[in-house]
Amino acid sequence: MQITIDSRARALAAALVALLAPCGCGDGDAAAPDAGPSCDLSLDFERGDDGHPDPLGAGPGEARAGRLRADQLPPSPTGLAMWSPGDFVLANDRVALVIEDVGPSDGYDPWGGRPVGAARVAGGALVDPMEFGEFFVLTNRDAVVTQSVSVVADGSDGGPAVVRVDGFLSPLPFFEWIVGGLFRDTYPDVRTAIEYVLEPDSDTVDIYVVHRSPRQVPAEVHTILHGFMYAARTPAFSPGVGFDTDGEPADYLAFIDDDATSFAYWRADGALRPGVSQSGFTSKFSAGFTIEPCAETRRHHARVTIGGPGVDGIVAAMARATGAAVRELSGTVREADGAPAAGVRVHAESAAGDYLTRARTGADGRYTLHVPVDAAVQLTAYRRGDEVVGPVAVAAGEPGPDLTLAPAGWVHVEAVDADTGEALPARIQLLPVDRDVPSVPARFGEPMPGPGRLHVEFPIDGVAVLRAPVGAWDVVVSRGYEYEIVRQRVTVDAGATVEVTAPLAHVVDTTGVMCADFHIHTHRSADSGDDARMKVRSAIADGLELPVRSDHEYAQGFQPEIEDLGVERWAYGVPSVELTTMEFYGHFGVLPAMPDPTDVNGGAPRWQRYPTAEAPDTPFESLMPKELFAQVRARPEAPVIIINHPRGGANYFDFVDYDPTTGMVGFPEFWDEEFVLVEVFNDASWTQRLDREVRDWLGLLDSGRRVFAVGSSDSHGVSRSPVGYPRTCLRLGTDDPRELDWEIVRDTTAAGAATISGGIYVDAAVGSVGPGGDADGLGERADVHVRVQAASWVDVDAVDVVVDGAIVATLPIAPADADPDNPAVRFERDVSVDVAPGGSYVIVAAYGDAPLEPVHPGRLPFGVTNPIFLHR
Repeated sequence: MQITIDSRARALAAALVALLAPCGCGDGDAAAPDAGPSCDLSLDFERGDDGHPDPLGAGPGEARAGRLRADQLPPSPTGLAMWSPGDFVLANDRVALVIEDVGPSDGYDPWGGRPVGAARVAGGALVDPMEFGEFFVLTNRDAVVTQSVSVVADGSDGGPAVVRVDGFLSPLPFFEWIVGGLFRDTYPDVRTAIEYVLEPDSDTVDIYVVHRSPRQVPAEVHTILHGFMYAARTPAFSPGVGFDTDGEPADYLAFIDDDATSFAYWRADGALRPGVSQSGFTSKFSAGFTIEPCAETRRHHARVTIGGPGVDGIVAAMARATGAAVRELSGTVREADGAPAAGVRVHAESAAGDYLTRARTGADGRYTLHVPVDAAVQLTAYRRGDEVVGPVAVAAGEPGPDLTLAPAGWVHVEAVDADTGEALPARIQLLPVDRDVPSVPARFGEPMPGPGRLHVEFPIDGVAVLRAPVGAWDVVVSRGYEYEIVRQRVTVDAGATVEVTAPLAHVVDTTGVMCADFHIHTHRSADSGDDARMKVRSAIADGLELPVRSDHEYAQGFQPEIEDLGVERWAYGVPSVELTTMEFYGHFGVLPAMPDPTDVNGGAPRWQRYPTAEAPDTPFESLMPKELFAQVRARPEAPVIIINHPRGGANYFDFVDYDPTTGMVGFPEFWDEEFVLVEVFNDASWTQRLDREVRDWLGLLDSGRRVFAVGSSDSHGVSRSPVGYPRTCLRLGTDDPRELDWEIVRDTTAAGAATISGGIYVDAAVGSVGPGGDADGLGERADVHVRVQAASWVDVDAVDVVVDGAIVATLPIAPADADPDNPAVRFERDVSVDVAPGGSYVIVAAYGDAPLEPVHPGRLPFGVTNPIFLHR
């Protein structure tokens, strides 16, 4: 069988091939060579103890290591922290790095013993903890299967603090299917330790990797892969290139938390060579080494320098760590009226345009940057809602200049229900008129709200105050597809506020129906940087009642955020997970997946087996699809499985070689006969998927499978992929999310009692039977009642009627077809279709060809029913 890999995996594999081809990496066997008599070498590492009883109490000239108590762990601002009581910490009076204890671990490295948190130390406490991601300490493609974590030097003697991790080497499960054929050597007989060392009065933790080899011959490690996850939530930065780090060498690679601690990863023996970045995975390479025979090989793997907040904090810390000569460049940014300007980011480049650093002004308008001591620089000031200031040249030795912003004003917007005057959650946008949105180069790392947008806000109370440069702007207020939009042009004057009240009319009738998006990613996923609360606000603002959190390999739901925001009347969150065999055979939604906070990754299903400290002889293997699906369905909540984006690269229908024309698969041993849900529409419309996933779906139905379509956004970033386009609208018999539970949502979805909306709402019924149902006792023909609804800003051009896999009619929709008493009803009539002697099914789709501007740019409007099954 040919195993395909998806585009993300192919990019990583291609980069590895290009890098490793010259060295002919690994032509050896996975097993250790038969090298004669054993060495007189102890393979066991000395183990320490729990370390200092007060590991956070170090003063100047001290460093300590020990276990953390629960009361010593600061609250995680976003709930993403992976540290726990009992984990180890290296700390002095400046910085701290937390090392996870031995045992199963959250994230993609499953064995413990790796860094899971960084913070500053102040007053004997961890402060400003960063949204720490994950990095891999690798030998070839192998990581340490941790058997022990202990303190071997607690710092009480005035020397460095040292935490030692020891175990044996095994391929890292996360990407074994990608790199296993490239990095062919493994080292199962080599015992390995990782040592984390923090000196007193240092911002840097040194990482050493120590190998003890029983082999009689050297073992060559041809290159070192330095891999990092979660770069989407802590963006990667390197000097010279800024935030455009892909494919570039780096003196160091830093991961930035603008509001807390950041860290830089570097090597003392030279730059990190270019790697590849895909879907939240970022990598660099460095030269390999030799594991000496019958000896201990100790090497300086990397350094982690802790600083912050943000970029300039890490730039200053790296200058201290390396002895680089820098000077402070300080000044004040002022508003046009002379008042201090807070929250302005000041960026510094060299005179040649190399990116250097950035810092944000405080309430007093002051900024401080650390730049090379003898270099001329240029400064640019940026704050969303203002004109860009600069670049302003600053000669070597000159003090930092004061900068003044151009005049600006504000737009105060209130979204209200057109009938009741009640405040409504809404999407509020500010679009330019005859001008460009002020912006800076991508290497500056400034997030933008969307193409051609100055602001996109999602206030749950319907109120937003938007800053804008002087001039004309368009205010666009919307609340999803069931409402008309309000678009109003305003003129912003210096220092003035324009008032806009936006009455939103609810024109599409969806009584008893609520809509779900089953595929929403947050910063818990490695490839998304979106805060979970923001994702909830955006869903509610766009009129989505059932936002389903589907982070990669982590079971969680949005209900805690919904309750924290106090928006239970608007939304209900079913917990879920996207089970991600990303480089193998596909991605699968598990609905529901109830979180288990006591289990790894919230209790997400595990699709791999691999060695552990408790079972070191367990071979690495992946569960194949039918075994995995059976394991998922056996969970107490009896989930249903959604085949997510089934086509394209390493996805399920390609993997099994499914042929929709014949209904056959090339590899039936991997084909599941029980799934009933397919994500036919993934951020795409009826016409865009007609010859791909729609064809697959119809093929399944033609073969006798009762399989239902869902539509979801697969939103990783709201600025480029809106939550709720498309959405699956479930007939639940209520309009109040507070009346729902996860069983109702699961069962209704699995029964196919739903339609998909990408702006258009299509209802179809045969008598009283709707989508997912069986209409019995029919004759040779059946009348299907079709109703198409859409707000006036949504384009509707035609209806396709599908019977038994074929489009039997395409009915154009003209303006005259609208109900004169209710213009949102764009088409309503009975359509007669044939019923085959053995039964038939009918699907109805409506669509337009003008994008959903100005709400969801680039998305085409459509609506599709699930099948109604017809029987004579």
